[in-house]
Amino acid sequence: MAEAKDWREKLFFVATGVRLHAKEYFLRLTGLFGRYRYCISFPSIPEGLKAEKHIRGFKAVSVPIPDEIFEGCGVGILVKDEEELERLLNHLKERGVLVSGVFKREGDRFVEVER
Repeated sequence: MAEAKDWREKLFFVATGVRLHAKEYFLRLTGLFGRYRYCISFPSIPEGLKAEKHIRGFKAVSVPIPDEIFEGCGVGILVKDEEELERLLNHLKERGVLVSGVFKREGDRFVEVER
């Protein structure tokens, strides 16, 4: 988890984690999680939260980085298909959002895509 400066920031990180995990659990319970083919990862939680602000209008959803990619804290953006992935990556790049990795679903796991 990113280092919080004070109690307000700690509370923000905890609330954000709860919100993202609730979305992930909902997607998994309803079977919708498997409909997303790609996941974008970010070098830090703040960078992932910055990206989250720019996904409106895309077939994408923010979640905690899936355990299939990394068992730790982080923000991931799930994307439905390759065309949408390319549009979103360009959109994030234009807005100065740093991306650390792109992963493609292969069965029940994600494999990093060379970019």
